Amino acid sequence: MKTSPIPVKIPLVLVVDDDRAMRGLLKVAIEAQGYGVIDAKNGEECLEKYVQFKPDMILLDAIMPEMDGFSCCKRLRSFPDTSHLPILMITALDDQESIDKAFEVGATDYITKPIYWTVLSQRVKYLLYSSQALRELDRFKLQIERQQQWQQLNQYIAQNLRQPLELKSLLTESLAKLRTIIWAERVGIHQVKGPLLAEVMEKGYPSVKSLSWRIITLFDCYQTSYEQGKIKIIDLSNPENIPDNLSEQMLTCFNQLTIQTIAVIPIFNQAEVWGILWIHHCQSPYFWESWEIDYVTYLGDLLAIACCPALSEQKSS
Repeated sequence: MKTSPIPVKIPLVLVVDDDRAMRGLLKVAIEAQGYGVIDAKNGEECLEKYVQFKPDMILLDAIMPEMDGFSCCKRLRSFPDTSHLPILMITALDDQESIDKAFEVGATDYITKPIYWTVLSQRVKYLLYSSQALRELDRFKLQIERQQQWQQLNQYIAQNLRQPLELKSLLTESLAKLRTIIWAERVGIHQVKGPLLAEVMEKGYPSVKSLSWRIITLFDCYQTSYEQGKIKIIDLSNPENIPDNLSEQMLTCFNQLTIQTIAVIPIFNQAEVWGILWIHHCQSPYFWESWEIDYVTYLGDLLAIACCPALSEQKSS
């Protein structure tokens, strides 16, 4: 699958100060560093703009009428996604009590007025860099945890290849584990020109049992690609990304199933496409990482080993 290059995101800084002139100076100084800037004139507006724009950093004046910077900072830290948000408190109060209070309510750092612009520039640069590093670390930790889950799923299937389990149970349990790992709402396996072998979905989402396997697997659109071993991942959330070869019947069906992203993985038996593993993300679009595609490809190989001999035995008996 070809993936689009990730666009470089310009950091967005929220400047909060009740002094209009100071807001203007801060905005000019921050924009000169190449960052985007939005501003707010008080604590309440700061909270509103944070929710709306999710800035990468906040420069927060400590002394403001109504809701001061300390109260605003405490409120910001109560939000679930602000643990790595840099909050730089700006104050004229250069006393230890105010500094302690700033850190107590969750400020990352502080700077005093009058502002030395070179110091501010370096402080902003450093805090944004540190925040990004922490976010990348969290992302890396999450990736490691999810890779371990993939490995456990593969081990589960491999172990049951040596210790035969009833096929339906093996598929259902494997798909349930898969659905959890990739946060999908619905996953299933169709045999080409055959039945729906297994389907697992989150409560409240409709089944595909009554629908044509050709529609669910997109087989008529991508048979050649499947025969070449290619995985198809389609973003249905944006009309501009929807391929022209999808029929109105397909789109109506996918809309009724509330599919945002669909992934389709061919399963082979003796160099022929034997079945299709499909994955539906319905609550929101899903971006597949390249390493996830590698894991799901290997999963398809394991499922082929599990399914094909088992079904052959069933036919023989």
